[in-house]
Amino acid sequence: MKILIAGANGFVGTALIKTLIKEGHEITALSRQKKKGSKKGKLTWVQGDLLEAESLPKIGKFDKAFYLVHGLKDETSSFEYHESLTAVNFINWIRPSGAGIVYLGALVPKISDLSPHLRSRQLTGAILGASGLGVIEFRASIILGEGSLSFEMIKAMVHRFPFRPDFKVLNSLGQPLALEDLLKYLKASLHHKPKAHEIIEIGGPEAVTYGELLDLYAELSGLMRVKIKIPEVDSRIILKALDYTIPEHAEIGKKLTISLEHSTVVTDQSAKRIFPDIHPISLKESMDKARQRSTTQYASLWEKDFLKDLLSDKILASSGLLTPELLKSFLKRR
Repeated sequence: MKILIAGANGFVGTALIKTLIKEGHEITALSRQKKKGSKKGKLTWVQGDLLEAESLPKIGKFDKAFYLVHGLKDETSSFEYHESLTAVNFINWIRPSGAGIVYLGALVPKISDLSPHLRSRQLTGAILGASGLGVIEFRASIILGEGSLSFEMIKAMVHRFPFRPDFKVLNSLGQPLALEDLLKYLKASLHHKPKAHEIIEIGGPEAVTYGELLDLYAELSGLMRVKIKIPEVDSRIILKALDYTIPEHAEIGKKLTISLEHSTVVTDQSAKRIFPDIHPISLKESMDKARQRSTTQYASLWEKDFLKDLLSDKILASSGLLTPELLKSFLKRR
């Protein structure tokens, strides 16, 4: 098949390209930056920015178009608007190609008070679905794979903290899905013809809290992390603490943390009917595969200047977040 991928540079996009190339498909991948050696075998890179419709190149006919674009990495408060704009520009760009759309969205709780992140995911799906092009919208929770943002945040927190933080947000449920299983669903969607806009919820076999994911990673890594209760302070204090505790992922982490207030689990089992041959692997297996394949390193908070910077912040110091028990756990490591 001839396939177009927008969001090709991302974690999922990169993995999907490798998978589809092995299957013999012809891939055209969109990138905002110019790629050296734009054509290699059955992979062709084209340059364009979905925020600027006039920058998008002319394209031919395609069988499917994957929309894997996500604006979380953009350091802007208006990412919801940008998400909507890129979706509209994408529709107008690919409409002449005749391609059906496959969109990777998010599991969204059935509430009105959604976080900006989840609200934008839902709105993007609605915009694409209204295009009339035939849209498969996969809705997923956490994707576990080496290099995924969710996995990297779990890994960073376990290695960086001498304890396992315990507070309300970490008690919400998610339904993690292994990267390899996500790729199976995306690959299978090539042969599935939706009626208009079809929403398919996907997830692994287990629903767990985010705190339990930290526990599982620590267990598999052979790390002892005693659970310490964190005071329920203003959520803005927790978000500010991310600047010091996981600075590598702080900006995106803040947007995701706000979304953790509500559980994101599969409530519709239609994926089993539509894709009966896909049987997602267990949580333990998916976490361990990601852990063994991951090559990232995270210095502990008690090393270098992490703790010093954390304690020097006047807002955090006066918030009540840094309890004597918590500080004692740090000092034991120094």
